[in-house]
Amino acid sequence: MSQTGHSKLRPTAATVVGGLILLLSGLSHGSAPPADGILDETRALSTETHRQLAAELKQFRADLRCDAWMTAVSFVPAEITLRKQAQITRREWSGTRPAVLMAYDRATNSGAMSFAPELWARHSSAELIEIMQECRRTLGNTALTLDERLALATRSWIDRLRRMESARLRHTLPLQNDEKLLARAVIAVLAGGGVVLALFGLASRRRSASSKCRFEFPEVHVDMRLGAPYGGGVRAEMTPGH
Repeated sequence: MSQTGHSKLRPTAATVVGGLILLLSGLSHGSAPPADGILDETRALSTETHRQLAAELKQFRADLRCDAWMTAVSFVPAEITLRKQAQITRREWSGTRPAVLMAYDRATNSGAMSFAPELWARHSSAELIEIMQECRRTLGNTALTLDERLALATRSWIDRLRRMESARLRHTLPLQNDEKLLARAVIAVLAGGGVVLALFGLASRRRSASSKCRFEFPEVHVDMRLGAPYGGGVRAEMTPGH
């Protein structure tokens, strides 16, 4: 086979290898979510730290009814940003459910977070952005071990989201109570107004019926008396001296 033939086969082989790499990459990203909420490919977390964080993430999910994930990978493909990878992973693992995911890339020593749209609608955008910035600062702090950084960053956003949710509920419940009181007041006013209108209608019907009535004096028939027609007078005699 000529050299030209070999040169034609080389791009084909490169294409096949590239396709296999992309396929394996797609399979790794499409893997099932970790049962305890933690994917640590860096093996940076100690056994005890991993156990504690898993328990805290589980309690967070139960209390806030929100999925919570943490990933630590050795590298992220150059064609995608860590933030985009975090968003893709969150969607694959949680779908449209409320969820938050913290991602760490060891190759670039950087972190990112991804919040579900429902969390953006539920909480202040400024507060969520502050959480993301604080997470990046904590994960990039090389004065701490990676085990310490991952644990500190995870607990930081867990506590912050808990406080934000508690504040949201405190503001929501009084509004609900006020709405209930307002509804009761409206019902009472409408009921009272209905009674007044019913009494007014009854009185109006009575007045209308009374205005249609005619009252006439009875016709009196008096017989002849003492020779005078319709007489009936009384005659009295008076005797002087008595």
